[in-house]
Amino acid sequence: MDLILPFQIGDFAESKTSVEGFRGAWFRSKINDMRVTESGNLEYYLDYIDYTEEANEWVGVFQKNPFNPACQKRKSGAGSQIMLRPPFPKWYRGDQVPENFSKSELIASVHNTWKVGDSVEWLCEDCYWTAKVVRLISEDVVEVVLFEPPIGEGGPPHAANHKDLRPALDWSIIEGWTVPLSAVNGKCWYAARLIHPTDIEESTTDEEEAQENLRLTSTHKSSDHSQQGTRSSSKRQLPLSEVVGLQPPDTIKGTTAEPNRPSNETGARRYPLRVRKLVKNAQVQQK
Repeated sequence: MDLILPFQIGDFAESKTSVEGFRGAWFRSKINDMRVTESGNLEYYLDYIDYTEEANEWVGVFQKNPFNPACQKRKSGAGSQIMLRPPFPKWYRGDQVPENFSKSELIASVHNTWKVGDSVEWLCEDCYWTAKVVRLISEDVVEVVLFEPPIGEGGPPHAANHKDLRPALDWSIIEGWTVPLSAVNGKCWYAARLIHPTDIEESTTDEEEAQENLRLTSTHKSSDHSQQGTRSSSKRQLPLSEVVGLQPPDTIKGTTAEPNRPSNETGARRYPLRVRKLVKNAQVQQK
């Protein structure tokens, strides 16, 4: 089956890496070029938006995680993972969305406050790390842990400010955006809810038809009250009273609660991503 990637030259995207010290982090990027190598691998030439000192580099769209035990043993069942995804959808918190939001894009809604077990993405050092909430520290601060290797970096808990968190979402070529399960103590739930454009359009069409039916019924003064009902959508549309807009800025510099950070923090503000990769690799070789 042929798969068509939704990325073109000039598009913005989010990219990740398998380099140790940065596993599980998503970087805002721009696609400046694309090519197919002699071995048949598709690569994109990426510009890291939040790392202005970082040189552009060619990134393979599909890669195997070298830290995956199956890959290390060269097992045939070790599949590749896609290293890019579209820009993160707009998301809203609470019980009401803005009345003038665009009906042509997917949006996500989350509950009013984060709770233990929620899967989140934490903004730290200008990239988003996939993590899980493990403790509530205060009204504005929670404690998160990064996913364990080979998916993430693992390590000790980190204090994270609410404004630096967004719901964790997964993306695949076939299914598009989906919400991963959050879990704690054997209980599972979804920390976010996706609202698709088709849901909004169908609901709007149903409301318009219902209003038109009521208008016609009133005009003709029908005596058959059984014909004066409204038609409901087959897909339940999220009422305006169930989600509220509070979208965090795309890029937030720093955080108000930073007692600890991921293991690659040293010099993170002083050196670009490539330099930190080289330093990390040298440290690994010395070990």
